[in-house]
Amino acid sequence: MYQYGFMNYFEGHLEFHHYDVAQVGPWFNVYLSFSISNIEILPEGLNEPSALIVFDKDGEMQEIIAHDEGVDCEYKFTDKEKEQIIAYLETIHISQYIVKE
Repeated sequence: MYQYGFMNYFEGHLEFHHYDVAQVGPWFNVYLSFSISNIEILPEGLNEPSALIVFDKDGEMQEIIAHDEGVDCEYKFTDKEKEQIIAYLETIHISQYIVKE
């Protein structure tokens, strides 16, 4: 993860714990909770990281957003962290929750 402006950069090894799926209008939101196994102390401004993944009505992933304490934050995921998130979504077969019209 890294803070906007490429500050506080680190490559996290994500260990996923829980997910929730919610439909909001035409969007499907997937909320992921995880811990970061290779970081003992999180950088300043990051207390309880999680992720929001947004899918459109056709089931296409639109965005992966870093959250802290359940809301958008100043951090973003690295490409390798996004790959971990996508791989996890495949293991829980997230597509079964997204009803295409």
